Amino acid sequence: MIVPARARSPRFSRIARLLFHASLISSLLAAAGCVYRPDVQQGNEITAEMISQVELGMTRREVIRILGYPLVNDPFNSNRWDYFYSYKPGRSKQAVTRQSAKLYFEGDYLNNIESDIVDESAPESEDDSTTASTGS
Repeated sequence: MIVPARARSPRFSRIARLLFHASLISSLLAAAGCVYRPDVQQGNEITAEMISQVELGMTRREVIRILGYPLVNDPFNSNRWDYFYSYKPGRSKQAVTRQSAKLYFEGDYLNNIESDIVDESAPESEDDSTTASTGS
């Protein structure tokens, strides 16, 4: 005797559906962990070595050769150049790195440098920001 499809046990189809949904959910969760997250870098990467090459009294053109063009050109104060850099690693638990440097000019010559970029090879000091000025 042949049993029609509807007369078969509904328990079997319920178990099959449950196994299908469980495997679908577990594969989706596994795939969600495999999402690629790229490293994000924004701004001009400026090292402590580059900042140490910049000296007071340099012209704007000389500063551009060392650091590149500033990220922000302030339309209200053309004598201030701002350099910012941030690095956010994609998948690692490493913290976001943020650095900034502000350069002030008097005329065409560098007058003041404010920077929070520290030399990692140098011993740490109490003040982690560097400020230089010509005393004008």
